[in-house]
Amino acid sequence: MLLGNTMKTTTEENLRSTGTVTVKLDPSDRKRIAALAAVKKRTPHYLMKEAILEYIRREEARQNFIQAAEESFVHYKETGLHLTLDEFSAWVGAVQRDPDQPIPECHT
Repeated sequence: MLLGNTMKTTTEENLRSTGTVTVKLDPSDRKRIAALAAVKKRTPHYLMKEAILEYIRREEARQNFIQAAEESFVHYKETGLHLTLDEFSAWVGAVQRDPDQPIPECHT
């Protein structure tokens, strides 16, 4: 477990060459991680790495969702094509009964 004073995020080259990142944690947080690691029979390093990777996956998914929504809105402004909330809600209900239900056609 590497704990220090700062998180070093200088350049991509430095990260490749060292593979080391330093994160400063309070002693109480270190104890909590160590206790959880013992219960899960994992190292504190493993838990911290998994937590960071899970955060990255979640944030990347959030950014992808935001980008798709922005692109969808631009498409709507350009074409006027849309579904109403009632149409979409009816489709969601239909999909719950029959997963093969096609999504309704968009319209102006």
